[in-house]
Amino acid sequence: MCTSARAAWCEERDASGVELPRAHQDPTFQQLYRQGNEAFKQKRWSDAELLYLKAWALVRSFDIAANLGEVQLQLKKPRSAAAFLAFGLRTAPPSAKPEQIARMRHFLDEAKAQVGTLRVRVKNVADAEVFVDGERMADAEVKHEVYLEPGPHVLVLRRAGYEEQVVRLMAGPGVTETITQELKPKAEKAPEAAGPGATGSGAAGAPVQGDVKPTAPAAGVTKAPAAGARVEEQRSWVPVIALGAASAVGLGVGVGFTVAANNASADADKLRAAVLRDGPGCLHAPGALVGRCEDIERSGSRAEDFGNGAILAYAASGTFVLAALAIAIWPRSPAGATGVRASTSLHAGGASLSIEGTW
Repeated sequence: MCTSARAAWCEERDASGVELPRAHQDPTFQQLYRQGNEAFKQKRWSDAELLYLKAWALVRSFDIAANLGEVQLQLKKPRSAAAFLAFGLRTAPPSAKPEQIARMRHFLDEAKAQVGTLRVRVKNVADAEVFVDGERMADAEVKHEVYLEPGPHVLVLRRAGYEEQVVRLMAGPGVTETITQELKPKAEKAPEAAGPGATGSGAAGAPVQGDVKPTAPAAGVTKAPAAGARVEEQRSWVPVIALGAASAVGLGVGVGFTVAANNASADADKLRAAVLRDGPGCLHAPGALVGRCEDIERSGSRAEDFGNGAILAYAASGTFVLAALAIAIWPRSPAGATGVRASTSLHAGGASLSIEGTW
């Protein structure tokens, strides 16, 4: 039962109407949670997201996850929203009300309709690490479901002592795919042959006396090249495949940034039209419209950031394609003469990526 000093906190309810768990006694958390709820009620989604994320850093509970999922759906972030809502459903205590569980399921279904769902199963290894596009996935997500933006992705499975498995996939909105793999143990290296200067010996271990005639190489054995001779390697297609995959990923990221930039720009236009309809505009905005003008500025800033990200992603995708073509058709170089170096830069006027190497 709540004491008088804690009555207001114990009776506090989250933005979805569920009584706040009494375990959350940290004053900083309480303040962030109340401020987040207030922003939620006023539909200040960006402010609510920031406040809830700060509260999440202090207490990771189902109620914060549920509110974050709803807010991020409003902010057009379905992949992150799905992860938070799924966490909320998995960790909801028995005391959670049925209507809260139903609400989380509803919004999770809405989020999953906009993203791809991936289930990863490794048959022979229980603790394999899972990477998607170079980012390590949390064990809790891998155990249940991983959510992906629509488009191409590269899945990597790793475990010490096993060969790395790489799977390329295409995620589709509302599509669930199960990837089942078996990792192969790494083969043990053969012992190295005796080095130069080794002395032959007889059965008793004494050095072999007399002249030793060179023997012809056995069938199927290739003689080592003479010192200083030019050696050409068989062309490796691994760099071509890797650069092609990187190009596809860059293109997918560019499309995602473009969509995000367009959405943010559209949000800014809607807010700007609403401000002009209700007042003289942001230049001489009355106090009641100041918050909406700040939302316009934030949306415009996000649109610009996403636009710059799209430029960089498209530039990287094109550069990787050119690099793959160059490697595929360029004359082969002596063994050991390969090398690739890439560098990127993002600035106010756009983005640039350069790549140089020998092969």
